[in-house]
Amino acid sequence: MTKLRKTALAVSIAFSVGISFSSFAGNNDGDIRVSITDTAQSPLTGTTVTITNTKTGYTKQILVDSDGKVRLSGLPVGLYKVEATKAGYNSSSAGSIAVTLGQETTVKLALSTDDLEKIEVTGSVISPIDVTSSESALNISATELARIPVPRSITSVALLAPGTNSGDSAFGGVSFGGSSVAENQMFINGLNVTNFRNGLGFSSVPYDFYDQFQVKTGGYSAEFGRSTGGVINAVTKSGGNEFEFGANVYWLPGDLRAQSPNVASNNGDYYKVYNGNDEYSKVNANLYASGPIIKDTLFFYAMYSPEKYEQEYSSRGTSYYDYEASENNDFWGLKLDWNINDDHRLEFLTFSDSSKTITDNYNVDDDGETQTYASTAYEKTGGTNWSLKYSGYLTDTLTLSALYGVNKYDVTEGSNVSDDCELIYDYRYYYYEVYNAPYYNYSNGCATSNDYSVESGNDKRQAMRVDLEWEINDSHVLKLGLDNEINTSNSTQYYSGPNGAYWLAYAAEAGSTINSVLLEENTDYIRSRVRTVGGSFETESSSFYIEDTWTVTDNLTATIGLRSDVFDNKNAEGDSFVKIDDMIAPRLGLSWDINGNGESKIFANVGRYFLPVANNTNVRLAGNESDIREYYVLEDWTEYEYNSGTYYNPVLGEQIGDADVIADGTVPDTRSVVDANIEAMYQDELILGYESLLNLYDDNWSYGVKFTYRSLNGAIDDMIIDHAIADKFGCGDDYHAYQYVLGNPGKSMEVYTDTDCDYENDAWATFTPEELEYDEAIRKYLAWDFSIGRKWDGHWSLNATYTWSHSYGNTEGLVKSDNGQDDAGLTTDFDFPELMDGAYGNLPNDRRHSLKVYGAYALSEDLTLGFNYSLSSGRPINYFGTSHPNTEPEDVEYGYTYYEAINTGETLEDGSIDYDYIRHARGTMGTTSSVSRLDLNLTYTTEFAGLDTVLKLDVFNILNADSETEVDETAETTIATYDADYLLPTSFQTPRYVQLSARFAY
Repeated sequence: MTKLRKTALAVSIAFSVGISFSSFAGNNDGDIRVSITDTAQSPLTGTTVTITNTKTGYTKQILVDSDGKVRLSGLPVGLYKVEATKAGYNSSSAGSIAVTLGQETTVKLALSTDDLEKIEVTGSVISPIDVTSSESALNISATELARIPVPRSITSVALLAPGTNSGDSAFGGVSFGGSSVAENQMFINGLNVTNFRNGLGFSSVPYDFYDQFQVKTGGYSAEFGRSTGGVINAVTKSGGNEFEFGANVYWLPGDLRAQSPNVASNNGDYYKVYNGNDEYSKVNANLYASGPIIKDTLFFYAMYSPEKYEQEYSSRGTSYYDYEASENNDFWGLKLDWNINDDHRLEFLTFSDSSKTITDNYNVDDDGETQTYASTAYEKTGGTNWSLKYSGYLTDTLTLSALYGVNKYDVTEGSNVSDDCELIYDYRYYYYEVYNAPYYNYSNGCATSNDYSVESGNDKRQAMRVDLEWEINDSHVLKLGLDNEINTSNSTQYYSGPNGAYWLAYAAEAGSTINSVLLEENTDYIRSRVRTVGGSFETESSSFYIEDTWTVTDNLTATIGLRSDVFDNKNAEGDSFVKIDDMIAPRLGLSWDINGNGESKIFANVGRYFLPVANNTNVRLAGNESDIREYYVLEDWTEYEYNSGTYYNPVLGEQIGDADVIADGTVPDTRSVVDANIEAMYQDELILGYESLLNLYDDNWSYGVKFTYRSLNGAIDDMIIDHAIADKFGCGDDYHAYQYVLGNPGKSMEVYTDTDCDYENDAWATFTPEELEYDEAIRKYLAWDFSIGRKWDGHWSLNATYTWSHSYGNTEGLVKSDNGQDDAGLTTDFDFPELMDGAYGNLPNDRRHSLKVYGAYALSEDLTLGFNYSLSSGRPINYFGTSHPNTEPEDVEYGYTYYEAINTGETLEDGSIDYDYIRHARGTMGTTSSVSRLDLNLTYTTEFAGLDTVLKLDVFNILNADSETEVDETAETTIATYDADYLLPTSFQTPRYVQLSARFAY
């Protein structure tokens, strides 16, 4: 048997009966609790317990207390040997005890007297039921993941957990319990690496660099905050006393990848979506080495990961992209572990995930095939990250840990045509036959949607945390800690081209009102938008928590926690513009071991979770933003050649109305952009559940049922208040100051504003919810999870979960899947009261039914078959119009409403057109198709040239299911003008693809 097989077998044996888990441990380590008795089950005082890490040789000796118990916290994850010795008794030991991430392992050993036969426990079993925990989490190791077909990403690991769903294609990511994909937190070795600019994504290391994952889906302790979704907690691999070297390579061949369907427009004149040219291939290698620098004391684990990938794909049938990584995208990472002595330890992690992607952009003719080169765009992400953590046993019952780290992320994008080219979209082609307008391509300018936005910026997190744990007695373990993050965003943003503008061309009927001007005849017009923003923006987030894990009785455990957060967001001048404190988040968890035998439990958890204001809000709302829109009669187009392509610039006629100045380029008065009484955004959660062993054919089965209820409260978004100012102070119907205020929708607001209608803010004013006309933000989530599982026993395993859930309300959260908007906290929701009329209903992350089944089966000692199947309901579909019955058509300046407008054919007294309206509330137009996916793999373990070798074949979506995941929800192009492409698919699930891999280790 090779060394690789022996290691896998040891890990399997480690999860075997007499050992249980509880969630007392910290965020990147684990605990062991040892109970020592004699053969009559009486506690044995004076016993010495020795705990040894089998990989590093780290050893800790400690005496049990008067009850024969001892507990060691803050242990690095891994396999341990536990040995108990006492004069006059035979020693007893348990080998290959797995200490897992964020959990506590309880080991029970019995010592016999010298006159009895010596007993050594070498492989007791871990019970599948943790009868002391009320947390909802999936713990899974790299070893377990290697047996099943899972795409090599953190997102794919998180999607194995019940209650998680994929986000819309605009964002990717994971929705936890109905929350938006921007409300999660990601930790690597205790360092928060979440994107704090908008909450989307995180810094990451290669899949093979990780050792264990913990996916917290609810009920997590007071130690964790800044999330109303979920927490992904991961630790990396570490070195040991044996030198190890290895390499693996992963190849995704483009020739073995299928393509998604093409979608033609309803009139057949162009491709809505053209996937006929899509290609994707990737080769990734990982080279690693680990071992001792000083045996039993200082260890290293290092990895270098070069990769090369190429992707070619189309967008809306009118653009084509050839996408590849640059030559400087290679990852490197280093983990150092220093056991200074038995009581003090240091861990150092550093890695670089800097990345630059280069995309050649092409314009495509209506046939979907003919391509014309447009530009080459580039995007830089990632950065160099590091953390240093100290862990110390101050006494046998007092443990201290302290961490400091820096997390960096580049935010830079541009192109080789940014000085010359502007984005120009001609929307008239949707209905050119109606108005007999000339037909032009959808995109007329030489810039594309992939290169018109230019930004130079970066984000930097400086994180510090200190945690203290005190085991007061057998009944109480007290944890308390504080953490502080200083998050700084630097950003300079503008649009490409000589004017720094992008243009949108439309056709308008006589009687339409454009930019407050009534048109007397059919008119083609074009709107320009010039927007710049820049500055350095800082947010300081700090928190304190205290938590007592109280063993109330032998059968009842209570976890009682309290967390306090402070968020201080600052503007471009360094002044606080949003500072929220006194955010007290209570957490209470109860777990009852029903029969006292560790085989079943009832648990409950109730808690409050606060969400910070994203740094995107600082940049957008508190910077020196300039945003100016102008409207012109479109006289004609001038043709020109650029990069061998033919493009058109607009010939501008008379300006229609005055320029709309949304922002004038100065840092706004913070009193005028934030409600003085703004309250935090938070979520309340209730979880009730039952878990039990299931005695089928063996004792490896367990099952459970869980109910979850979540309610979002105090949502934060920006709202225009011009209408409230005009009504309150008699400014007239044409008053338009563009005063957007960050506040809590549906609540009263106190803000410094214009009280004498001269467009200058001069005094404080209070507005009631009735005056503001905004509904209260609502998001609720109900779910039932039913699960059954069989743990791996060396032969086979199975995990199955069915979830019924309902996510409903009028706000998705920090981002908006309806239009792919990632402006965290500043979406078009609540920008105007009209946009929220009809917004209550099934939310974008509502997936009513979800089934997940995965597992593995050993066909032989060398060959394992793995499978992963998922089936989920489609997402709700909306009807988005462009107008509202309570306003003039032009008053809904942007965003989509839930109203369908119908031209009555009548003309009103002022010469404008009369319309009837039909409201289609959110999510009432059905759902997209259900999405099913079956992944299979084969893993072959052997020995080649003296190397442990693993060969693997993964086939994802083996049946090549092609359900649409999104459709066009824009039902109108302009008022009463139906979009013929409404309900056409715009995105599909990932088609079938193959991954071939090989691993060699020495």
